Amino acid sequence: MQKSSEKSARHIAIDILSRRDNSVREVRQKLKKKGIAEEDIAETVDWLQEKKLLDDSVFAQKKAESIYRTKLVGPSYIRMKLKSAGIEDSTIEIVLDDLADNQQWQDRARQAIAQWKKAHPKHAEDKTRHMRFLASRGFDLYLS
Repeated sequence: MQKSSEKSARHIAIDILSRRDNSVREVRQKLKKKGIAEEDIAETVDWLQEKKLLDDSVFAQKKAESIYRTKLVGPSYIRMKLKSAGIEDSTIEIVLDDLADNQQWQDRARQAIAQWKKAHPKHAEDKTRHMRFLASRGFDLYLS
């Protein structure tokens, strides 16, 4: 028979996951913030993973695809967002490789620069500003 605190932790975790996908680290942090004991957090996370309700690789794929669709940013930006969610480097690299190839990243960088030039016509030919802008958007490998 499960303890009431463990059941409570499960209910809280499911409530957290019902709002949006979360990484394992994010769920752990949110449960800890709610005052759930470490032992119950570990059991709850194991249970969620066993039930396939919590999976860092699925979370990383969905998060990366969402960012890719909604923001004109490069792989370094997406890598940083996934890293801050607690995703392992190896998983991040797999997700980024699946997301786009080198040519697609270069096309996105060109598209981002074209948008920037429209918004900043006074500095349209300033290569230094272009490079800074692209670096700030996570396109550091695609600077030209």
